[in-house]
Amino acid sequence: MALSWMNPSQTAGKKLPYLFSQCESINCRSVAPLQDTPASKVTYSARIVAKNDFVVKMSANETAVQAVNATHNESLFRCDVRIPSYLMAVVVGDLEYRSLGRRVGVITEPSQMDKVAAELDTLETLLDTAETYLTPYIWGNYTVVVLPPSFPFGGMENPLLTFASPTVIVGDKSQVYVATHEIAHSWTGNDVTCRDWENFWLNEGFTVFSERKVSGILHGKDFAQVEALLGNSTLW
Repeated sequence: MALSWMNPSQTAGKKLPYLFSQCESINCRSVAPLQDTPASKVTYSARIVAKNDFVVKMSANETAVQAVNATHNESLFRCDVRIPSYLMAVVVGDLEYRSLGRRVGVITEPSQMDKVAAELDTLETLLDTAETYLTPYIWGNYTVVVLPPSFPFGGMENPLLTFASPTVIVGDKSQVYVATHEIAHSWTGNDVTCRDWENFWLNEGFTVFSERKVSGILHGKDFAQVEALLGNSTLW
């Protein structure tokens, strides 16, 4: 199943229930009647109704949030760039957004926001550097959502709504390379996508290559080589 439902005790703030999705690789079929293959790419729009206390975000541009009645709001979203179904994403909970630059920001629970924003304060530099090395960024904004601890991956590159595990927030920015990797997916994987899961290595291989190029530009060749050595050692 693509959707994970959490009760308040499983969240950081312990205030509201929490919902997040993980459609990769073939779980979107449990959310929407879409072909679960990366060969099929579509635009989408969505309308989600939730109680007023909840904030709703998706891997799309938010076009409106408006009242349905005294207790519920509807959030409207639209993604005009074609994506495979595994990149459709939603998160609902006690959430807060903070801008970290002209087109980047973070979303997390209010109790976690200060440390998340401090850890990821270089997002704009990472995005600008990746764009300079690659091609113009086509998605408009870039946002990282730091999820509760049960999120099963380090990061997931949903366009406009990258998901990140709280394990990347360690206080010394040593795990920020995860954000560099997910930013690079904006080009390799999200824009140019492998045809089928047998060729998934194309998404990840070119993304790792771009990630290490960006690291080298920002921190020097030696840094990128050490990053590569540490990454490759996990394959031995």
